[in-house]
Amino acid sequence: MAKKYEKYKNSGVEWIGEIPEHWEVRRLRFLASIKTGGKDTINQQSEGKYPFFVRSQKIERINSYSYEGEAVLTAGDGAGVGKVFHYVNEKFDYHQRVYKFSDFKKIIGKFFFYYIENNFYKEILKFSAKSTVDSLRMPMIQNFIFSLPSINEQQKITSYLDKKSEEIDLFIKNKEELINSLEEEKKATITNAVTKGLDSNVRLKYSGADWLGNIPEHWETRRLKYLFKIRKRISGELGRDVLSITQRGVKIKDITSGAGQLSMDYRKYQIVEVGDFAMNHMDLLTGYVDISKYNGVTSPDYRVFSLTDKNSIDTYFLYLFQLCYFNKVFFAFGQGSSELGRWRFPADQFNVFLLPYPSKKEQLAIVAYLDEETNKIDDLKAKYRQEIDLIKEYKERLIYDVVTGKMSVLEH
Repeated sequence: MAKKYEKYKNSGVEWIGEIPEHWEVRRLRFLASIKTGGKDTINQQSEGKYPFFVRSQKIERINSYSYEGEAVLTAGDGAGVGKVFHYVNEKFDYHQRVYKFSDFKKIIGKFFFYYIENNFYKEILKFSAKSTVDSLRMPMIQNFIFSLPSINEQQKITSYLDKKSEEIDLFIKNKEELINSLEEEKKATITNAVTKGLDSNVRLKYSGADWLGNIPEHWETRRLKYLFKIRKRISGELGRDVLSITQRGVKIKDITSGAGQLSMDYRKYQIVEVGDFAMNHMDLLTGYVDISKYNGVTSPDYRVFSLTDKNSIDTYFLYLFQLCYFNKVFFAFGQGSSELGRWRFPADQFNVFLLPYPSKKEQLAIVAYLDEETNKIDDLKAKYRQEIDLIKEYKERLIYDVVTGKMSVLEH
């Protein structure tokens, strides 16, 4: 059971609650100086000498510095508001919409970091009716309230949280490495099954396609156009579900929220029916392909096609096509500008793409095997992700309890 302080008093702040009797309550403006940077994203240099803090968790590089010393930085607008925080104690530069807290008074920088990283979002939500806040304003920041122990106590709390954070972060890193390893195992399992079959002793022959290499001697190959037909059916009306092609498959888009890119006229979208393949061939690096479970419409720039060969199983080819995305096979056949996120798979290249063609019986066996094996891997990945989520929740709660005095760590 967590050790508590002897006496408490009301902090006067709802989300803080009671604090130890000898602690103070102070507004941020009395604890640190606040400044925004003078650089823009275009100033970053990939091989730069100094850290360059922008509005994301990723730290860029730059060859200039505008501050040297201990500071905490946070995003001033965008998706990182209230969520992106950095602690630094060296030479660095920072974006014009990033706030720097420095020149700390009555508070040590690391305690300031733990406190604000864990609690700031709770406070700024009060300034907006939305679930996200687009930008920070100086009054939000200046009036943010800290519960404050003595410098000596802050140092002990910081040492404790440094140690605990290191342990938790190592746990998370190890679990993430296990997830990455499982993902690689899944890719290898799919690749081997859909291109080599399930019999490891089978004789092989060259397929005729460099990306495919050798296939079982008794398998055939087929051009995609002899197995599938591209569909281009423009809706011409409103009222249908709008479908997005995501890395998690085809999803029904929430067009009422205004999130993401929205079309001005969904009548120009193309029809997708249950069982159709829907493919984002516009971006072969981050796009995807899936079999739709929904009737609806999707962007006319995407590719909708369906299986026409009666001796084929759609899910066998789905495994194959998704393999071609995560192994970047399709990318080699693309055209356009990858820098602009437009690396397309032209229809003429798509139609002559060479596919392995085992018998229907083998396709069924491969699908049954992969369904079982990938489900096992996905279940294990989900277990590890749940463990990561739980330890992150524990870490957040631990930091809150310690920096607001709900839990004493003075004897640790």
